[in-house]
Amino acid sequence: MTVIARLALFASSYAPLLALFAILGSFGRGWPSYLCGALAVASVVLLVVVWKIASNGQGDWLSLRENRSRDSEVMGYFVSYVVPFAAVSSDTRTKIALAVFVVIVAALYLRASIFYIHPLLLIAGLHVYDAVTEDGTPIVLLTRRRFVHQQARLFVCSVGQSVFREVRQP
Repeated sequence: MTVIARLALFASSYAPLLALFAILGSFGRGWPSYLCGALAVASVVLLVVVWKIASNGQGDWLSLRENRSRDSEVMGYFVSYVVPFAAVSSDTRTKIALAVFVVIVAALYLRASIFYIHPLLLIAGLHVYDAVTEDGTPIVLLTRRRFVHQQARLFVCSVGQSVFREVRQP
């Protein structure tokens, strides 16, 4: 589940950008636009499926010592979408440069594991927190709560390595 969940989170974080590429025909009209649109839709569907599976997973109680919201960082993530639009052109070299830029940004997001901070999760009402458990383990917490008390006890399920999503108690 860990690899699939990370892939779903990463791919779906690019869904808005891919949709915009499709609408604007950034890589050309016809099949490139259809491919961008299809990838955008497929990544969102994959995210929904992973979320459903994660919600049905085994939950457990988790006690937090401290936490910090990372919601404001979504704008930084989203700003990386703006740069490609400054380069929209029908020139082949510009299209290649745009593709290289997207690959580089994707690699940086993967290496930094910041794809949990992504616009679709926030739009869906999921907030991202960096937290530390009672035993001192750093984790990422995804929850619908806008505010999480510093010493909270939450019912969660694992979405990935050191990444937890708050779920309803059975």
